[in-house]
Amino acid sequence: MFFFFNDMTYNSNRQYGVKMYFGVVITFLFMLVEIYGESPSIALISAKENKSHLYFHYMTLDKETFQNSSMVAIAAFEEKINTTGWSSLTVATSSDFPDNLQAYWAGFLETNLTLSLTVSQWINTVKDMCPIPLSKDCEVLQKYLSENMAYMLNEAYKHGEHNPFWYQVGLQLWQLKGMSDAFNRKFIDRADLLNHSYLNTMIDEVMGIYLLQLNGDLGDLVSALSVPTLKKGKNKLGHPFIASPSCSALIKIVDNNVYLSHVTWSTYSIMLRVLKHYNFPWKTVNNANSQKIPGFAITFSSYPTLTSSVDDFYLTSANLTITETTNNVYNYSLWNIVRNGSKNSVFTFMRGMVANRLAKTGDEWIEYFKYNNSGTYNNQWMIFDAKQWPRNKGSLMIAEQLPGIVSSLDVTKILAIQGYWASYNLPFIDDIYILSGTKNMAKIHGDWYVHNMTTRAKIFRRDHHKVVDFPSMMSLMRYNDFMNDPLSACPCKPPYTSNKAISARDELNDPKGQYPIRSWSYRLHGGTDAKIVDLSMTIQLNMIAISGPTYDNLPPFRWSLIKDVEKPLMHPDKWQFPPVVTRFIDYLSKNGNISARFLSLESLF
Repeated sequence: MFFFFNDMTYNSNRQYGVKMYFGVVITFLFMLVEIYGESPSIALISAKENKSHLYFHYMTLDKETFQNSSMVAIAAFEEKINTTGWSSLTVATSSDFPDNLQAYWAGFLETNLTLSLTVSQWINTVKDMCPIPLSKDCEVLQKYLSENMAYMLNEAYKHGEHNPFWYQVGLQLWQLKGMSDAFNRKFIDRADLLNHSYLNTMIDEVMGIYLLQLNGDLGDLVSALSVPTLKKGKNKLGHPFIASPSCSALIKIVDNNVYLSHVTWSTYSIMLRVLKHYNFPWKTVNNANSQKIPGFAITFSSYPTLTSSVDDFYLTSANLTITETTNNVYNYSLWNIVRNGSKNSVFTFMRGMVANRLAKTGDEWIEYFKYNNSGTYNNQWMIFDAKQWPRNKGSLMIAEQLPGIVSSLDVTKILAIQGYWASYNLPFIDDIYILSGTKNMAKIHGDWYVHNMTTRAKIFRRDHHKVVDFPSMMSLMRYNDFMNDPLSACPCKPPYTSNKAISARDELNDPKGQYPIRSWSYRLHGGTDAKIVDLSMTIQLNMIAISGPTYDNLPPFRWSLIKDVEKPLMHPDKWQFPPVVTRFIDYLSKNGNISARFLSLESLF
């Protein structure tokens, strides 16, 4: 098919002529291959009242069902991992029903439709981490998670009627309960059974698929809890339990447009990817007169049965783009705050989504996010507000977290003066740089730990001017020429490392090499994707994305070439996929207060 990339869709200020996109000449008309398919897996939860009880039914979808059912939630899923490296998922709920029912059934439908991916991701990552009977380290982890779950449930129940933060936490817990029930093949058919007592059973389920949600938080948590068998452990496939998130991000001004991009760096075993769109018309608080949340619709890159992105990369209906890169904590005395935080904190994955839903501005996002700081998954967050552009105060806010503190700064002027803002796993704000221990690391190891002198800072400073459109932005975010680029050199044997690039390929380092810094060495870790938007796409909640390690100047990653571990379940062997662009299709007509605009993917060639 042919699809017209018009200026209104992708760039209201540039005219597109003939370009080179991933080695293929293109003009105004891009040839696209639609991969969404004519028959995505679509399911819904319908509701019917009978003898004073509201009963639920699970249905697969046809046109008649959609138009004549009273629906609580609907979901559409398309699994195309072997074709594009991505799956797509849309979940939408109806404001005709209480928010907790919307949230529960949204979670249930997501996990039910993605069950094969979810089980595979579970086995590929944390399934073997804490088998029964629990080890001593696992008992420590379980105690913390159970106490923390009880704290969140209690606060959400007490304060949800008036406090937006706690109400949204409670709804996310309902979503997680739906996911847990679907994973455990449990179906609750009556509304009155979905009550507060039932939600409290989450306290006993924290060692189940709840662990998947902690992909980002878990690394810092196990460090704080001093549980070495979990921090260094591997599953039966030979892959680590704990991912090593880092990432690269770039926000770049081009004429009157702005491009925003993020590259996830992580362990390769987690690469079962899902591009998601949530449309949840929830209230701000548990009150009949409450307004709908500003971020009722969110598009984001994610993984099976995760309520958050973890990468992180979000587009919200409040016209906010939110992303982050992770900062390490070298000041180990801060872990004491985390150890004592089970009854006074909320994990980052949950606070981030609460802020996404409630915030209309970057300042508001930060205020919601810093409440009940867990001190885990300590990132530099970037919040870009398209409503404030061009260059108004608050256009680009950053927030940096450590245990006990979240510092923030308006960096709009820096973006305007430099023409770009880059983020690469080092704190920018002075008090965070010092308190995290990063400044002390710079005294020992030099420029690698200096914000404006580390390798990626130099690459972005050298090459950001090359970005003029989507193809050139993608090229920079996938950049890795470690054997030829002098900025990738190191005092190592061999004298370079593939980690010193915008998108790392750490498995290309020499397993027998000598590297003075651990992150420069061989490991099954690197850049696992890239996501790009511009101003118009942030408003449309669409993105361009590519899955898998970079292959522009390097051989594609292949599991069959890795001899010391088993290929993770459902992973393709060869990761050489084209970028995809998301769009929305009206699969069926609108039914009441629920939308059938489903996220679809198209390959760019």
